[in-house]
Amino acid sequence: MNSEDKKKPGLYFPTNRLETLTDGLFAIAMTILVVTIEIPMGPIHTSQLFLQTTGEILPKYVVYFLSFLILAGFWINHHILFLIKKANMTLIWINVFWLMFIALVPLSTSLIAQFPQYQLSQVIFDVNILVVGLFAFMIWKYSVDHDLILEKVKPYDPYIKRITLFTPAIVILSMLISFINLKWSLLILFMIPVLFVVALKVWSLRDLKKLILGTKD
Repeated sequence: MNSEDKKKPGLYFPTNRLETLTDGLFAIAMTILVVTIEIPMGPIHTSQLFLQTTGEILPKYVVYFLSFLILAGFWINHHILFLIKKANMTLIWINVFWLMFIALVPLSTSLIAQFPQYQLSQVIFDVNILVVGLFAFMIWKYSVDHDLILEKVKPYDPYIKRITLFTPAIVILSMLISFINLKWSLLILFMIPVLFVVALKVWSLRDLKKLILGTKD
């Protein structure tokens, strides 16, 4: 925080503690996801029964990979969003509520893994991811509106806003498709981590890789 920032009225904080909290919570949430893969109990006496049991848990692996990749995308995106020079109490609370819904992802993942045949479980998962995406957008928009971001990042504000709106748009599409086909509704969500990767590729081509690496100097 430079001397010019200190002259502005209000209570401001460095972002390192908030980033540490975020990294820790993401690590816990991503680890807990593996618990959603529940192995059926009971004796398995034949290879045919083993193959049948394996086939039963394969859909749970799909949901696990989906949730893990989505959380990984949000974590990477948060590093993009936190090209922020300082934080105030409002930004901290927005981030805390965002983390609250991140922590709920293992629970909503467990619901869809255990009850994939019910649309309600899909909708609960979709709403969870939708709220996470909307809070991510709120974090960035609030930071821009209150001059909390670094000066060198401001030209890229429209691009970052588009990235953060990818997730809510895809989730809304998934919710609409769930009324037609639950499997396709779930598969649509794989577009979220794919679009995160594509967005970062485009970003690096626009010299944003250098920008991100240089912001902590």
